[in-house]
Amino acid sequence: MRLAGPPPKPALAVSCLLLCAACLDEPSDPKATGGAAVADLFAPWPGDESFRIAAEPSLVVGLDESLPLDGNIGAVFFGDGIAIANRLSREVLILDAAGGLVSRQGRRGEGPGDYINLSGIARHADGLITWDSNRFRLTLLDASGGYVGDTRVNPNAMSVSSSRIVMMVGAFGNSVLLETSEMGFPGPKAVRPMEIRQPVAYEIVRLSDGEVVFEGTRPGEEEWAAREALSDGGQRHGGLPVIFGRTAVSAVTDRYAYLATTDSIAITRYDDAGTAAERSFEQPRESAEEAWVRFVRDTLRANFEGTEPGKIVIGGRNFLLSIAEFHLRLLEDLPARPTLPGFSDMKGGADGLLWIREYPDPLQDHVIWVGFSEAWERRKRLAMPVSLHVLDFSDDQVLVRAKGALDETLIEVYPIEH
Repeated sequence: MRLAGPPPKPALAVSCLLLCAACLDEPSDPKATGGAAVADLFAPWPGDESFRIAAEPSLVVGLDESLPLDGNIGAVFFGDGIAIANRLSREVLILDAAGGLVSRQGRRGEGPGDYINLSGIARHADGLITWDSNRFRLTLLDASGGYVGDTRVNPNAMSVSSSRIVMMVGAFGNSVLLETSEMGFPGPKAVRPMEIRQPVAYEIVRLSDGEVVFEGTRPGEEEWAAREALSDGGQRHGGLPVIFGRTAVSAVTDRYAYLATTDSIAITRYDDAGTAAERSFEQPRESAEEAWVRFVRDTLRANFEGTEPGKIVIGGRNFLLSIAEFHLRLLEDLPARPTLPGFSDMKGGADGLLWIREYPDPLQDHVIWVGFSEAWERRKRLAMPVSLHVLDFSDDQVLVRAKGALDETLIEVYPIEH
């Protein structure tokens, strides 16, 4: 994968259509009969379908000792139940609506249906696609979780650097969307703290032969980063996200892949041939209050100061405490953006909608997700606690990854209510 230089252009001809919600002839809101569109995408609109999730989950997976989720990396709604990629056990678990185990597939290994690093799962047609980021291999499973076949992504198009993380965002049509992010600070020398924004690279890859039909980059997370030289000749490097900084986001529905950055709500949609169309929404900018900035700084400082020493010692210094001290020094001059980003995340749901998450202020306890149809109509407005880590949406449920009382990984299903 190429990250140097300007973003590479797709090999295919790309047609881009820039639209503005305020300029469309038809109303942008479902059931609207006239008048101006609501300026804030996350505010209620006339006749909207507003929902909330239930106070308690209807299903919790991971509490049963016979089915522990050791290092779970992802899950999706699948059929009438859910499918889970259990990372450390290298297994795909398919569960029914009641949480009963229907089938399990996979083990550690390099043969057909085996995994070295099971790091992604997605729906595809009537089955599933899994991603082994160590082998650059996509594995196709049928509706019962049985092995069907696999595709090796063209290794010439992928970086094998240990500093880069390659993840599968999802599958659509006859393709998958892969995302590559860079870890650490660029360059070999010690540098003072500075703002950096490493690019995030994306590839649309055909399932049939592993060939890349589109590649491009987006600006990654805004960070305040540094590299320090240690007395033993080693280095310490890393960064903190800029307060209210912007970053790249991506999502996949059954038919399309979506790329954007949270700088503004301008979303590019790709079909499985790599052809693009862009949609922009006007979104009011909310000023970042000083109290919010102080809250973020104070919370980060408390977390770093409360770091418990681990057992790893490098160069005579406790590794975790050394990293915490490094982050505390970075925190002293950590920048903050004067306005909040336009939004914070996107997800493609099992309901076929593209879900967009608002950017909540740090003192906000609930966050709004809005679901859009392929025609860019707002279909649903859903409120939920800010703390929930959403994995997937269905017509009447939300799939969430959580932590239990003993820090165990849990998968939870919450009903959607009016």
